[in-house]
Amino acid sequence: MKLFQTFSCSLVLIGLTQAQPVVAGLKIGVPFTDAFQNQPYPTIATLTATSNAYTLGPFVEVRLPLHLAIEADALYRGLHFNNIVSSASTGVWDFPVVAKYKLFKGPVKPYIEGGLDFSHLSDAKNFIVANHTSNFGVVLGAGVEVHALVMRISPEVRYTGDVLKSFSGIVNTNRNQLSFLIGIGF
Repeated sequence: MKLFQTFSCSLVLIGLTQAQPVVAGLKIGVPFTDAFQNQPYPTIATLTATSNAYTLGPFVEVRLPLHLAIEADALYRGLHFNNIVSSASTGVWDFPVVAKYKLFKGPVKPYIEGGLDFSHLSDAKNFIVANHTSNFGVVLGAGVEVHALVMRISPEVRYTGDVLKSFSGIVNTNRNQLSFLIGIGF
């Protein structure tokens, strides 16, 4: 009897997951713009900021009816600050949540997306250049999702615009970020 109940429950759960499929995977990308704008001051040694040439993190997408989907990411980008006497390494975590609209059915689906982004500068205690360590912004993007066997590959171009200017001080964030990302999901 327990075997029959377990089998019945499994069929119901499989049916529910088919109704609202969930895709999870990894995103990797490269920025087209610098994360920071260096601000030289004549009375202070110039501080420069550089970032990794890549962004990396997991994503989860929940597919909804009417060609819609909701996606949440956790993307990390490493940063390094230098001046004459010291240096510090840290990173920026971006947590975008976007709504996607897929234009067509089939194995190749172009889509547009829009949503909100929360950014956080981690380990900011290592240096004193940041007045704020968190920020909110908007996300706009477009891409194509391609089904390849069991994988879903989705290259996209994404714009992130900070609503509030933060991480400011000697080095200011670039309020307009443009990046190219590739998502590989299952």
